[in-house]
Amino acid sequence: MRTLSLTTACFLLGFSVMTTGCSDPGGSAACIPVSLTVTYKGEPVEGAEVTFHAAGEGARTCQGRTDASGRAAIGTFSIDDGALAGAYKVSVAKAVEQNDSKGYNDPSLVSGGTGNPAGGSGLQAQDPNAGYLKDISGKDGQPLETPNALPAKYASHATSGIAFTVQGPDANDFKVELTD
Repeated sequence: MRTLSLTTACFLLGFSVMTTGCSDPGGSAACIPVSLTVTYKGEPVEGAEVTFHAAGEGARTCQGRTDASGRAAIGTFSIDDGALAGAYKVSVAKAVEQNDSKGYNDPSLVSGGTGNPAGGSGLQAQDPNAGYLKDISGKDGQPLETPNALPAKYASHATSGIAFTVQGPDANDFKVELTD
């Protein structure tokens, strides 16, 4: 009888340890739907990364990406679950696609970019990442800064001048109009 009680106690202890942290108190359930539209010179901005940086009590940094119409749904714990109530400073940035990126998803680059010659193993002695690393690094070996398609002041929440307060329980729909 004593063994059964000890076994039961061990099972219950193990079960409680394994399930700790599986609930979501204060997580996505506390998020309020947040969406926004980003325009630059009156035109919608596609592919902009919008980040809400927590600026007040209870807020938590969250982000979204704009679609072709300039609209974005903000997410904190998942892609579009919203934001926690609170004050936020906002940054908006859009990386410029560079023409010299050489399509780094090309499978031939795995073999050093030379393809697989007849009878060859396809494995080359050279590092397959060397070309990529050379392209993204400056002369000093440090990463190059990614050019921004939008005015630089918007890339930092400290200089953007954009601030919003997320309030519940209703959805929050904001407009961000960027200028030079």
